[in-house]
Amino acid sequence: MGSVAQNLAQLQAQIQAAASGRPVTLLAVSKTKPLPLLLEAFAAGQTQFGENRVQEALEKKPQMPAGAEFHLIGPLQKNKAKACPGLFGWVHSLERLDVAQLLSQKAQEKGVRIKVLVQLNLSLEDSKSGITRFDQLAPFCESLLDLPGLELKGLMTIGHPNLDEGGNKKIFAQLRELLEKTRSTLGLQAQMDQLSMGMSWDWRWALEEGATILRIGSAIFGGR
Repeated sequence: MGSVAQNLAQLQAQIQAAASGRPVTLLAVSKTKPLPLLLEAFAAGQTQFGENRVQEALEKKPQMPAGAEFHLIGPLQKNKAKACPGLFGWVHSLERLDVAQLLSQKAQEKGVRIKVLVQLNLSLEDSKSGITRFDQLAPFCESLLDLPGLELKGLMTIGHPNLDEGGNKKIFAQLRELLEKTRSTLGLQAQMDQLSMGMSWDWRWALEEGATILRIGSAIFGGR
């Protein structure tokens, strides 16, 4: 692999070509990565970073330039929700109403709003977080609309590493269809417009199925 800057430039060019003019956000997944690599990415123009753990982001963000924005892409435990406002601009992994309510309360106390995505477990893997009862998706999203500290932006899912291109594209297509159905049901066509799906190994498939946020780590920073 090349340097972080070289990897980013190559990846951005590939994404731009594949997206055919459609706006796509590249989220650099910086979990477990040392601060110097994040700083190198920021110097190369990357401003959006994804972290799995609240504690790791708490350690990194104060040392990053002011323009860096952090997204929480890992599961959010209730006891960590109070630390999120001001730390994360986005939370990709909402699946429980009690956590969302606390997150909204803490965001209001800090005078901020957090953009949120609802995570779905479309591969039905026990090791993954996310809603598995898809008939509950619209009611859950409707409940989030009543929480003033949050701004519901869309849905998130993770592909299945043991499935081929066809299997994973079915997962990503299902997420797109669920987003379209939910936003239509709730009248949120303008607000709910984000699909967070696709990583280093499957981003091209996700992009073909409508991804708007790609969560890419190893293709930028190298393996663990």
